[in-house]
Amino acid sequence: MPEAFQHYPDDISLESLLEHARRNEQIARNLFEIEREIMGCRDCAAFVDRLVDRVRERFRLDEVWLVLTDVEANQPLHGMLAEEGALSLLITAPAADFLHLTGASHAPLLIPDTRGYQYLVPPLWQNAIRSMAILPLVVEDRLAGGLILGTRDAGRYSRDMDAFFLEQLAVKTSLGLDSAVAREQLRRLATRDSLTGLRNRREMETVLQKELSRSRRYQMPLSLLFIDCDSFKRINDDYGHECGDAYLCHLGETLRRLLREDDSVFRFAGDEFVVVLPNQSMQTATQVGSRLQERIAEEPLEWGGHRIPVAFSVGVAGNEQPGLADSRTLLRYADQRLYEQKRER
Repeated sequence: MPEAFQHYPDDISLESLLEHARRNEQIARNLFEIEREIMGCRDCAAFVDRLVDRVRERFRLDEVWLVLTDVEANQPLHGMLAEEGALSLLITAPAADFLHLTGASHAPLLIPDTRGYQYLVPPLWQNAIRSMAILPLVVEDRLAGGLILGTRDAGRYSRDMDAFFLEQLAVKTSLGLDSAVAREQLRRLATRDSLTGLRNRREMETVLQKELSRSRRYQMPLSLLFIDCDSFKRINDDYGHECGDAYLCHLGETLRRLLREDDSVFRFAGDEFVVVLPNQSMQTATQVGSRLQERIAEEPLEWGGHRIPVAFSVGVAGNEQPGLADSRTLLRYADQRLYEQKRER
């Protein structure tokens, strides 16, 4: 017995070492699982959504979010996240402030006390987050911002703690985001209209099929607007094709700005656009079309010292009508209604 007591401190030390090894093994397993789950994401928004959820869940954090600096090079990524609805997880920070605060570090920063870092914390959480880690996000070989791990536990991220696994998570996140951006850019080449930046007809068909399927599954209405510019040929003849291109871009951007986040606008062909309105009845969609005509008429195109009126005709179709259950019949009906309005106008 005495001999056993003499070795008791060594037993404690060994058990502590084994416990530390088990914790490290669990952390490594968590990192592997996170990497496996995020690498298959098809777009940037899905990558960010899944990353944030998995990191928060597996490491028992209170909040996880992204900070992107406001440099021009980040605008494409910001646009990708905005279009797919991931902006609730994102803060945009002035680049000079972010780089000054972090020292432009490419290594994780451990912040035991968040005072002085509040502008990097979403307003809703500023009173709750007491300690955080800032993991650098390197996209296209430049420091784009950070992945931030936040906790209510003051001092959790002490400056002297081992940051080895945080460094691994930072590297995996940066590589994954870089890959997601590249995939998204390739996808956009195939699905974007090169002039207006809107999604093209091919993408419209894919989205419309998905929305029709969702509409049937949840018994919700789905409507669309078929839009055709008025007097577009005359604009090209009077002001030139460069002005015609600017006219189409102006109309596309204005439509996108005026619509809900759930709505989608596409360049169909030439001076024709299609707007898909999920969970909107045909009656409501008709009101939306009229409102868009009125609002856009108030925003003429400024071109070469001229104020060029913007006007279009619109046809409306909804799948609540008998016989309009697929994308082809919806588009055909909306096209017919469009030309009825053109004749009236």
